Amino acid sequence: MRKFIALAAIALALSAAAPASATETLGTILFGRPSEPGIAVIILRPSHHDDDQVPVIYRHPSAATLARAQDEIATNPVIRASLERRNIRPYNVLAIQTALNGGKIIYVK
Repeated sequence: MRKFIALAAIALALSAAAPASATETLGTILFGRPSEPGIAVIILRPSHHDDDQVPVIYRHPSAATLARAQDEIATNPVIRASLERRNIRPYNVLAIQTALNGGKIIYVK
């Protein structure tokens, strides 16, 4: 009986709470919002060197790939701010890939 009363009290408290705004979904309520929409950071650990999910050109970048990544960091303030917020040093960035939706995928060692 006490469990039923406790559950009823919780249900009443939740129903009396203010409704979520239109921009909030269950995912954003439970997990929060990403720090920068459109930017994903993949940290490559030594165990990823044999992982087929990360392309070889990003696991073992060429000098040209590293130079393009550093140039994009220098010219894109959103990427720079994202790296600073995540406490990632620019020299640790191996490559930056542009996704099909225009977002950026940053590969970091």
